[in-house]
Amino acid sequence: MTTTAVVTSPRTGVKLAAVPTNRNTEWLNQKAAWAFYIILILLSWLVIASWTDPGLAWTYVHLGHGAITYFLLHWNKGSPIQDDQGIYDSMTFWEQIDDGVQGTATRKFFTVVPVVLFLLASHATDFRRQPLGLNLLVVVVLTIAKTSRMHRVRIFGINSD
Repeated sequence: MTTTAVVTSPRTGVKLAAVPTNRNTEWLNQKAAWAFYIILILLSWLVIASWTDPGLAWTYVHLGHGAITYFLLHWNKGSPIQDDQGIYDSMTFWEQIDDGVQGTATRKFFTVVPVVLFLLASHATDFRRQPLGLNLLVVVVLTIAKTSRMHRVRIFGINSD
């Protein structure tokens, strides 16, 4: 899926011709990447479940997953690919996925995963020992951050540099 477009560099204002699709995120469209992601989550649960209650392990996986993916997808900006010449410097990783097109299979997949982890964390353990409020906060923050209404929005100017 290599397409080209003419864009203007935000740093220099120079028109850049024949810029390929964002190589920083195009690998996410591969089903193998999705499988690796799910396997990594399951392995995390397996490791955590080996030293704690298996139901509570889903809570730890959900909270860890939420913190890590929020930082990597919704906070981290730019692209390490030099050929991009700074055109993605003002965009988070989530905003770069599928060139910002909403409702794609990749975006749906990465939106459903936190919801599924929330359901697993909520239903797999004893409610007296499970921090439902914390799990709910994580899934709400991650889900809202992924909505089309939040595309390129910086609340209170945080992370807008």
